[in-house]
Amino acid sequence: MPQPPTLPVIAKELVRIVPALSQRTFNDQAAGAGETFVWEWDLALRLTDTGQFINANPAPANSTTTAGGGAGPQTTPQPAFGPYLDAAAFCDGAGGATITIEYAIDANPFNYRTIAVTVVPQNVFTNISGLRVTARFVRVTVTNVTAASVLEAGSYIRNL
Repeated sequence: MPQPPTLPVIAKELVRIVPALSQRTFNDQAAGAGETFVWEWDLALRLTDTGQFINANPAPANSTTTAGGGAGPQTTPQPAFGPYLDAAAFCDGAGGATITIEYAIDANPFNYRTIAVTVVPQNVFTNISGLRVTARFVRVTVTNVTAASVLEAGSYIRNL
């Protein structure tokens, strides 16, 4: 081998990725018409140097910070490791339900902006899988369209 080496020597080692999943689920056996369940996720809080954030606000300007997954009021968007979003819902009511996905680039003064609205037909399990989140915050809103019905829903953020 010529000295010094003519090609750079790059050390290589095996790297194993550890799967991560953040989830919130909800089940309401008598969801009323217009009942809404909201999950808000912050994909940068645990991974990014806080000096890179525009300001110290914990949420977008139009954050709802409401309950998600039956765990009481959500005071700030929950940290999650992304970048993939999965969501699922089932509704047995005649009008079904909707799943609304919104992104916010950063905290206040930024707002959530609608990315997609998916209709959940009556008695049809509806699945959104592998939606790439390209912003710091993501909000998933499931709304029951009909009168009393069974409503099951979940929101999942995963890294693989």
